[in-house]
Amino acid sequence: MSVVGDPAASRGRMAALRWYGRGDVRLVETEVPAPGPGQVLIAVTLCGLCGSDIEEYRFGPVVVPVEPHPLTGRTAPLTLGHEVVGVVAEAGPGVRLAPGTAVVPDVVLGCGHCWWCTRGDYPLCERGAALGLQDDGGLAEYLVAPAARCVPLPDGLPAAVAVFAEPAAVAVRALDKAGDVSGAVVAVVGTGAVGLLVAEVARCRGAATVVAVDPDPGRRALARSFGLVGVAPDAALEAVRELTDGRGADAVVESAGPAAAVESALSLCRRGGSVVLLGVSPDPAAFPTLDVVLGEKRVVGSASHRWDTDLRAAVALLHGGQIRVDRLPTQTVPLSQAVARGLADPPRDIVKTIVVMG
Repeated sequence: MSVVGDPAASRGRMAALRWYGRGDVRLVETEVPAPGPGQVLIAVTLCGLCGSDIEEYRFGPVVVPVEPHPLTGRTAPLTLGHEVVGVVAEAGPGVRLAPGTAVVPDVVLGCGHCWWCTRGDYPLCERGAALGLQDDGGLAEYLVAPAARCVPLPDGLPAAVAVFAEPAAVAVRALDKAGDVSGAVVAVVGTGAVGLLVAEVARCRGAATVVAVDPDPGRRALARSFGLVGVAPDAALEAVRELTDGRGADAVVESAGPAAAVESALSLCRRGGSVVLLGVSPDPAAFPTLDVVLGEKRVVGSASHRWDTDLRAAVALLHGGQIRVDRLPTQTVPLSQAVARGLADPPRDIVKTIVVMG
């Protein structure tokens, strides 16, 4: 549907995929939201499914609020989806972003007043939220988002490529925390969509070799088709040592989550190297304090992204072709089939499910 005439007088109805509880995500009809001051209404073109969406469907509530969220005030049910590309349909008061502009919205929200937000670090806001997790997201025909954090798409960047901007921004932020990787040996533990995008960003930044660690033979074969060194977890340490004359990887990015993956990432890192933890798991990992301290290894977490650095950089890399997503095994499904084919039973050989609106 489309918003025509006076949206304030008659918002119209739209389809949305809403989380009600574990295993209970429903396609419902709801009112088209209205953009407030500083906001835009985006007609969603495509929305990627993230592993966090699947986790909420299978195991939730993980981060979906069942009590009013301190920033958004929202509780379930709410609309999932945070990997969004769309077109501005309506601008709220005080917004200069013109209707018809194709954009990728940054879905990370901060309070705007705390110590972190006033320094521009709104992803670290203690009351922070994300559209699609603690407020309505992009698995719907329309989405309201902050106008100032929407990145316009360059001419010629297809929506099918731009839909990878949000996970690519996660990869950009993670590699920023790893430091200079030019000429380095980088290991990526976990080769889902984010892990493969981390590998792509590492190569863009001049990494000499990227080792992809994954227990799944199909994912290792996929990594090799990208020109990566694909190895199983039990062979990773030996492979990395052979590539580095026994030193270990200069930087390791863990993007799988399980405790064993975290422990593997720490063991693969050389003395004086960096480990970036991206994956999330409720299971605690054994932390090798002696090895980290004596080896002076840097261990840092990374979770999201900023619009002005990470998301804008990701859009530029996608537009310039430095990040190639056309080789990623994807499936495209309509919103009506997103639960059955994307959340409940995603194919094992698919890295990313992309949901088409309309």
